[in-house]
Amino acid sequence: MALKPLLPKPQLLTSESSWAGIAIAAIIVTAVAGAGGMGIGSALVDQVHDKYLEEQKANSGALINPEYTENSQIVPLKPIVTNLLSSSENWIRIEASIVLMQRGREGLDHSLLVRQIGQDLLLYARTLGPRQLEGTRGLLRLRDDLNERAKMRGGKFVKELVLESVVIQ
Repeated sequence: MALKPLLPKPQLLTSESSWAGIAIAAIIVTAVAGAGGMGIGSALVDQVHDKYLEEQKANSGALINPEYTENSQIVPLKPIVTNLLSSSENWIRIEASIVLMQRGREGLDHSLLVRQIGQDLLLYARTLGPRQLEGTRGLLRLRDDLNERAKMRGGKFVKELVLESVVIQ
């Protein structure tokens, strides 16, 4: 008589264990795909970014963004210190610089324009109330308003007004 090996009878998976296995497999496949995609994506971004920086350096001579350096000059304003509207207790101090474009102004003295812009900003600062300067929105509004006033006074020669510090007491 031949001996037959006793093998267990195959059992079908129950629906609960099969759903758990499918879920675990899906999570593992998703994690592996996400990690692989992130690795390949970051490698491509690094390659493209490095190539872009090399092209910019070759084209502009070691300057990444030549917009503000070519034919422009940063001129600091004197600090503006004044009290706020309707309050002799609250004061504001603004330190700023102006980016002036030099096209068409070669040889011209820009000190008069800088003084006029400083005076205009001082007059504007005197009209501000403490409530207008609260929070991030107040600071953004102040920056936008000062930029607009500087550009109105300086015309095409003023590229931007850069706030260095704003102190409110």
